[in-house]
Amino acid sequence: MTRTTVTVRPAEPSDLEAIMRIDEKLTAQTRKDYWRTRLDIAGLRPPWMSSVAEMDGRIVGFLFGWVGESEFGITGATGWIDMIGVDPAYRGRGVGQALVERFINGGRELRAIQKVATLIDLGQADVREFFTRLGFHHGPMIHMEKEIR
Repeated sequence: MTRTTVTVRPAEPSDLEAIMRIDEKLTAQTRKDYWRTRLDIAGLRPPWMSSVAEMDGRIVGFLFGWVGESEFGITGATGWIDMIGVDPAYRGRGVGQALVERFINGGRELRAIQKVATLIDLGQADVREFFTRLGFHHGPMIHMEKEIR
């Protein structure tokens, strides 16, 4: 594949099928109702930000995030990257970086964010390395959970 420009734009309801195809490649699950709801939420709630990346005339990545004020005890406006996905065939071509940069710039312009955070699975070395390359580091919080049976 040749290296071409990545274009990032707001996600639209018509992007549902393309987002689902990428998600299926990454998770081996079909989650149409889930993604339909995610796109509805992204379009209705202003703190939510959703974008898709296009390259070679097709959607090759997506990012869903939100902005919180003093969420989880963090002071100030913080952008939270909730989900990011890049078609495996387009990894290493700047797609994920373009999505994160657009999220950060949009959050800075629209909501005056002071930092960006996300949660990752430490077992996914590729995801950890991706965020580390973009300047992310371990923060002071830890993830806690309780199974409900």
